[in-house]
Amino acid sequence: MSKKDKAVSVALNETQVNGQTVTEVLIGKQLIGQVTEVAADRFDAEMASSNQAFAHTKSFDESLQEVLSAYHLHKG
Repeated sequence: MSKKDKAVSVALNETQVNGQTVTEVLIGKQLIGQVTEVAADRFDAEMASSNQAFAHTKSFDESLQEVLSAYHLHKG
């Protein structure tokens, strides 16, 4: 038997840090990562556990997908 898909609530909080737009990605109340706008056409994705950018993309949506994918891959 297969399990039903569980709906997961993802929240985004946008802030300004040193003149850069940083979007925090939360699942429930847990911070899982951040997407930082580096330039007008470049975004960096980083996990909250490592605090280092691991993906550099050309759109916000791609960076957000990278954070969510990495979280679900490594959450154990």
